[in-house]
Amino acid sequence: MNGTDSRIEHVLQTAAQLAAEHEFRAAIEYLARENRQAGQAVFERQMLNYAIEGFAAASHGEISWGLEHDNRFADTQGLPEIEAADLDAQALRSGILGKGGLIVRGLMDAERVVATRTLIDQALKARKAISEGGDPDHYQRQFARPEMVSGGPVQFGTLGGNQYTNSGSVWAVDSPQAAFAMQEFYRSVGLPELLQAYFGEPASLSVRKWVLRCVPPNNGAESGWHQDGQFMGEDIRTVNLWVSLTDCGEGAEAPGIDILADSNREIYPTGTHGAPFDWTVGQGVVDELAERCAVERPHFRPGDAVFFDHYNLHRTGFGTADVNHRYAVESWFFANSLAPAKQQPLLF
Repeated sequence: MNGTDSRIEHVLQTAAQLAAEHEFRAAIEYLARENRQAGQAVFERQMLNYAIEGFAAASHGEISWGLEHDNRFADTQGLPEIEAADLDAQALRSGILGKGGLIVRGLMDAERVVATRTLIDQALKARKAISEGGDPDHYQRQFARPEMVSGGPVQFGTLGGNQYTNSGSVWAVDSPQAAFAMQEFYRSVGLPELLQAYFGEPASLSVRKWVLRCVPPNNGAESGWHQDGQFMGEDIRTVNLWVSLTDCGEGAEAPGIDILADSNREIYPTGTHGAPFDWTVGQGVVDELAERCAVERPHFRPGDAVFFDHYNLHRTGFGTADVNHRYAVESWFFANSLAPAKQQPLLF
């Protein structure tokens, strides 16, 4: 065993001892410190394993929560917008609960945007290479599922069976180095503290709704309007963070998001009013809602973000003359006390 191998073994043993004592956060923080010095696939996978195991082992008492907010965006037409420096829990509450969402400009810096796009490309290329017979051991940081993750991987970007392209979507946990980089980003912008203040309790992150995306142009296409509460249920408290890594949306040349600035906390009927699928909301319903709330396709610059929750009605917004792929990271967070087990929450 060489020096590097012995160091890795020592780090893993130390982290395992902390986890055995149910000090899962300490184990994760220790592995994160070591990983910053020299990134290792086994450290990154084990952090995710401990995050899943740690959430399952903890007790999460239910916390009372109200819909009060300071209504600071009452006079805003459509989704309100703020700069990253102005983001706090009250702005988030007023945006989501008062208007249906909040756009935050410049949440991710330019250097991290470029790095994150590269990580998404690496994950998608690794998935494709493995599906074509490549050695999985060569891609342990780019695409390798942690042992504690259950369920089938995201299949968007498949040609059928196990054939993949270099676009589509993958679970962040299936790309350990990307997952670690995103966790570092969340910490850098104070997201754990922000969400704890918003929910009144700590937040968890969903394995199944934490997704790296590279959406190709599909000019003239229409995707399905949907609310994530239709799939996850209503007896939850959520915040979704969608970060654009591409110039996209209105006036740009990459697909964006069509979104309703709707504060109504209701799950709308699906499969009616001309809906293309039984899980989508029909355009007729959207047209009726548009009589009282704005339907937008915001313009996002790289690093801009939008926050909303499971009541928000939205869809991928395809243009008619797009030429660029749209890169983004989507991250769904839950109030710990109401995190649905089927979404496989992890410590955050």
